[in-house]
Amino acid sequence: MSGSGDPPRRGTKAFLAASAVAQICALARYTVLARLLGPEQLGLAAILILTAQFFESVTDSGSDRFLVQDKAGDDPALLRLTHLVSLGRGLLIAAGLVILAGPIAALAGAAELAPDIAVLAVAPLVMGLVHWDYRRQQRASDFRGEGRIVLVAEVVSLIATTGAALLVRDFTAILYGLITRALVTVIMSHLVARQRYALGYAGEYAPRLARFAWPLMVNGLLIFIGGQGDRILISNQLGVAELGHYSAVMLLIYYPSAMVMRFMTTMFLPRLAARKDEAAWDRAREALAGQTMLAALAMQFGFVLAAPIAVLLLYGERFEVAWLAVALIAILQSARFIRMWPVTEAMGLGRSHIVMVGNGVRLLAFPGAIAGLALLDGLEGIIAAFILAELIAFVLGLAMVNQAHRTPLFQGAARFCYFVIGSALLLAIVIAQKEAWWSVMAGGGVSLLVWAALLIRAEWPLLQDMLIILDRATGRRLLPVIRAAGRRSG
Repeated sequence: MSGSGDPPRRGTKAFLAASAVAQICALARYTVLARLLGPEQLGLAAILILTAQFFESVTDSGSDRFLVQDKAGDDPALLRLTHLVSLGRGLLIAAGLVILAGPIAALAGAAELAPDIAVLAVAPLVMGLVHWDYRRQQRASDFRGEGRIVLVAEVVSLIATTGAALLVRDFTAILYGLITRALVTVIMSHLVARQRYALGYAGEYAPRLARFAWPLMVNGLLIFIGGQGDRILISNQLGVAELGHYSAVMLLIYYPSAMVMRFMTTMFLPRLAARKDEAAWDRAREALAGQTMLAALAMQFGFVLAAPIAVLLLYGERFEVAWLAVALIAILQSARFIRMWPVTEAMGLGRSHIVMVGNGVRLLAFPGAIAGLALLDGLEGIIAAFILAELIAFVLGLAMVNQAHRTPLFQGAARFCYFVIGSALLLAIVIAQKEAWWSVMAGGGVSLLVWAALLIRAEWPLLQDMLIILDRATGRRLLPVIRAAGRRSG
């Protein structure tokens, strides 16, 4: 919800719709590849995607977000500097992919990937020419430009990937999709721009951008290792086919959560960065915290119920996984999702080092995963270690943001406790079902109902605000009924 002092937001519905279509297209790409190619070829495609994400992460200066966050973001000189940085980044990634194609392929245990990794360099080279004016437009809460770019690029990329998969029948189909998406993104970014595209160095802004960027570049490496380390370890320890299985299931929750995360970050970052007054900041912060936690729990519980059926329907029996692994994947991704709360606040404050420190803590997952493999012997041990690291990183990030804003150190901890307790109850029920501990399962179910009632009571004001938005879209039919139910239960 926007407060009375917040600027009107334009294109939010279109941007949300475009984000939803983008994630549907991304999931459809993986579904097509899984159906046509199988786990091993899907695992090789996943290695190409991981390689692209690695180079993108370690070179991410955050210059496009700096346009939104910095007070001089509307100055054409800063936009020219952003374009110069973007072009340099594209050239650097492309050169790195070509030069290191052989070593990367050998490290992945798939030497035949070297030529394909070199071809992958075309995508970042093209992306270096993006016109970033659509980011500048978001300073005025105008999200229409990015919505159009995302919608067209993802749909065309899906068509290209599907066509290539039908023709070549191997993992290289993903290359056609990635290069097409980059090309269409660049074209669309120039079409929606309102300022002329130009490159230029701006001495007055470069030092500020450098101070903002260097923690994010270090952070990019940490994000990749922390966020994709589970797939790296699975590929290294359990094999490419197991990576294909895991990636297929993980992406069923990753894409919806990424859509919501991208939308919420795009909506909240300008409001937090504006910092007009304490009241506006507190409204934005409260809405971000509550919506993040509720969305994470909804995704987690929904995924555990729907994923086993969805895997069979979308991918077939070759990709079937145990319910316990599904529950752990759900908890892992929702734990990554809730970190958006302190991360977005830190970016709004301009404290990018907080994000870097939090991502550094996530590296605890690696020694934990080695221990998990020894104790639990398999996929579950790796995932459990990454869950624990994400939760520790969240607590540290929340404390650092609170300290930076001079609020109580653990403000918001109650919401985090609701998340942890709900996740633990869900996991207990799944384990009890697997071991046929029916009394434990019944007790967990009752505890879960009590927990849900307490959660709804604690978050009732926020839920009412969210229902107002829903009522506007449905003709104001739901809120009176739910309010009446709330009065009766009270």
